[in-house]
Amino acid sequence: MSSIKIILTLPYILSLAAAAEKPPLADGEIRTYEVRGVVEKLKPDVPAAVIYHEEIPGFMEPMSMTLKARDAKEFEGVGVGDGITFRLNVTNEDGWIDKVHVVAPAASAAAVKEEAAGLKPIEPGQPLPDAKLVDDHGRPFELSDYKGKPFALTFIYTRCPFPTFCPRVNKLFQETEELLLAEGSSAPKDWRLLSVSIEPRRDTPEILKPFADAHRKDKERWLFATGELKDITTLTLQSGLDFWDDRGLIQHNLRTLVIDREGKVRKIFVEGEWTAAELAKELHAAAANPAQPR
Repeated sequence: MSSIKIILTLPYILSLAAAAEKPPLADGEIRTYEVRGVVEKLKPDVPAAVIYHEEIPGFMEPMSMTLKARDAKEFEGVGVGDGITFRLNVTNEDGWIDKVHVVAPAASAAAVKEEAAGLKPIEPGQPLPDAKLVDDHGRPFELSDYKGKPFALTFIYTRCPFPTFCPRVNKLFQETEELLLAEGSSAPKDWRLLSVSIEPRRDTPEILKPFADAHRKDKERWLFATGELKDITTLTLQSGLDFWDDRGLIQHNLRTLVIDREGKVRKIFVEGEWTAAELAKELHAAAANPAQPR
């Protein structure tokens, strides 16, 4: 069965709202909503844009709409495919948007992927490529700083909603941390866990810190990291992970890598079908016998 996308204009939406007997606005009253969305089409002559927006609680469901701005400058620097935030202003007879800000440029990740098109995902036994990152404490570091330590590297983002993706990986890392901490002196003394955000423009250290603290017990052994989109996109492609923005929601596959003391990839867990016990076992092996990757 084919599906048909309906693009609605704001005046029609306002008429629907009135038909639904929503509380009327007083004369001259302006009701304002903070909204996130994705630009589907630009109409610079109006000026307006077709935007697929998230649900606006108490006002309307997610949908594509043509939204006008009173000043064409609102769309300067905005492109098709960009994730944006904006303010929706509504009166009894009019509606317009302002304070448009790009939060997820569509071209950025695409340009990086095009530049990195020749990159092949690394395989067990090969060195982990270096990358510049910033941890959830706000401290800059490089992956090469981990050399000499066995560690596991995975990719997540904080607002990922689907339970078998990021939430599952976060839970598995949580369980792995608990296992290794419970082992005490039997565990490798210098094991580490590292979760890198694939939504770095939103997942700043200020966002990552409380999220990380809600999941982990040891703030130094398990770090969450962000960084420049270009650096993270290159690292994900080298790790066999791909991600893209789909109407403001990040779509992605899963990869978790175990790195030995020499900085080489020992094990690659594809998707989320593995256990904390398996990851803990691989970290033990990476600490004791880095010369035999699997």
